[in-house]
Amino acid sequence: MRLYKVLPLHKDKITRSIHLPKPPFKTCIVLGSGGHTMEMLQLAEGLDFQKIYRPRIYVIANNDHLSLEKVHEFENRKTGDKSNKYYKVHKIPRSRLVGQSWLTTPFSIFKALLASINLIFERDSPDLIICNGPGSCIPVCVISYLPRIMGLKFVDRFLVQWIYLIEKYPRAEYIDIYRLNDDKSGISDHSASTE
Repeated sequence: MRLYKVLPLHKDKITRSIHLPKPPFKTCIVLGSGGHTMEMLQLAEGLDFQKIYRPRIYVIANNDHLSLEKVHEFENRKTGDKSNKYYKVHKIPRSRLVGQSWLTTPFSIFKALLASINLIFERDSPDLIICNGPGSCIPVCVISYLPRIMGLKFVDRFLVQWIYLIEKYPRAEYIDIYRLNDDKSGISDHSASTE
């Protein structure tokens, strides 16, 4: 009975005290081919690039020339930055090419993971990773999550943009992307900030 009092089966919800970096946040935006790039650029349109979300690192597949072009057009239109001073593009190999044999896919994934290691653990590693599910985001997310598997925690907050996901991921926090620039956090009271 005493052991249960000391080590309960279920963790009680306790509020975490999280040390968050002060803006600006080094932001990684993962783009995918097709509609994924357009969705991410629409989401990024509402971000305050001048004060909060800079520098930016866009991750694209190494053969995705259209997304590369869209990034440059977007940055030039939004910030007028033709010098690429506050953003750069990081190319990684595709995890799987269309029509690629499933036998060779693990090798492609391994190459993409290696390229993502450079991004996540380099000197200018991102404070924030924003992705919406293209295949290109898998290696980036896996590598960013890898330290946690080894017992190291680099992620202070896990934000989701759909409120129903906080039920699926209890430590996730709902972020209202339409309020990001209003109160500088956009974090809803619906968040689950427990460990």
